[in-house]
Amino acid sequence: MRHLTFILIILAACVFVPDTYAEGTNELDTIIKVEGKIMPVDVVKVTTTYVRFTVPGSNELFTMSRKDIHKIIYKNGRIEEYNPLVLTMIDELSWQAVWLTEEAEEVTSLYKRGEISAESPPSSRNPKAAKKSAIIRLQKKAAAMQGMVVLVTKKQTTGGYGEFPGYYIEGIVYGTEPPEEDISEGY
Repeated sequence: MRHLTFILIILAACVFVPDTYAEGTNELDTIIKVEGKIMPVDVVKVTTTYVRFTVPGSNELFTMSRKDIHKIIYKNGRIEEYNPLVLTMIDELSWQAVWLTEEAEEVTSLYKRGEISAESPPSSRNPKAAKKSAIIRLQKKAAAMQGMVVLVTKKQTTGGYGEFPGYYIEGIVYGTEPPEEDISEGY
């Protein structure tokens, strides 16, 4: 009976030993900054405006604003997200990757894909919204043509006092690959 009691005490002691003493594991918290930098740290304090932490191998206490932090992954597995990442990957065929230029020198090494135009909807609230809407429409049309750059050839603001504002834009779409030739054209 004494041996059984002794074994139960040893097993209970092994179960309740803190994880920090188990086989020398040295887990850390991870701070991921908004620009994507990953920092292994030991988080000491989190407030509504800042995070205090220490760096491994140093006892110095550092402070970082929460607006500079994307998320914190704690050593216990809990995750707290604060802000979105600054840079996100955009697919090169997405309309968001299409950019506009008025400089012909910037498209000299690219292949012409075609001409396009776009205009804002008649219900635009202000001139800025009308311009933005027309540009997005132009970018989407260029992306559908597998274009990467639009050389703007004409842009025009419409609407005056008491009228709905409008915006018209046209240009030439350029891409990095030559356009596919239609096989039926040669016959």
